Amino acid sequence: MDVLRQAVRDLLSPETLATMIERGLEIGLIALLTWVAVRLTGSLFRRVHARSRATALGTSFILEQILRGAIVGAGLLLIFSAMDLNITPVIASAGVLGLIFSFGAQYIIRDLLAGIFLIMEGTIQPGDVVRINGDTGTVEHVSLRVTHIRKFSGELLSIPNGTITRIGNLSRNYMRAVVPFLVPYRVDMNSALEALNDAAQAWTAAHPQDKQADPVINGIVDLRDYGAVVQFSVLVVPGRQDATASELRRLALDAMARRGITPGAVLPLASPSPGGRGDAAAQAASDGGP
Repeated sequence: MDVLRQAVRDLLSPETLATMIERGLEIGLIALLTWVAVRLTGSLFRRVHARSRATALGTSFILEQILRGAIVGAGLLLIFSAMDLNITPVIASAGVLGLIFSFGAQYIIRDLLAGIFLIMEGTIQPGDVVRINGDTGTVEHVSLRVTHIRKFSGELLSIPNGTITRIGNLSRNYMRAVVPFLVPYRVDMNSALEALNDAAQAWTAAHPQDKQADPVINGIVDLRDYGAVVQFSVLVVPGRQDATASELRRLALDAMARRGITPGAVLPLASPSPGGRGDAAAQAASDGGP
């Protein structure tokens, strides 16, 4: 009985009560912060779910559970530490496991983190026409780990999100249809520019719903060995730039034909070949020869 009474007196002593209250508050604060972190994680992944297709929800759910487990585990370790329990062996074991996991799954983690920001920021969406790392296609699916784009040829590319360094979105706000023509120097340039203006006006009258602004005659934009490059362009709604450029070419060729103008092809500049054979071929093409 004496031992029991001494234990009760020690338990109810001011120092013991103060220590218990302090540790209780510390444990309560840790538990509160853990709960807030779990709630924030759930809110984050609800946003990801809202922007993802159904096929991406499985990976997202798994990642959400992993993060929640890590947060709860960290909270428990802090609570054990506040209770003066020895957690050194647990931390050492977790450190070794974390090191092994980080080496084995570093690329997967990189892809998942990049996918989270890609989806949250809304950089690309299914249906967008994009250029990713030099490849152009239509986005079919964006998941946490990979992005799938379908090229014009039908090829389906699966690109890990962590390897994406540059993204060009061709489906946002507006696009520009640019149409250049190589006009031989013997042709009156003013007549060629008038032909472009006629083509631009004809297109505007036929396609008022596609234009974002009136067509612009850019004039002479480059000089080549056997002709000048004249160009006109127009801002159009995304997705209509290729069809618009094709229609502008047709209208411009018709307008030039009515003026007796035969344009040449605008080819990339190439280094001269030995003996001038490349220049001769370019001269023949410009003159309409074989």
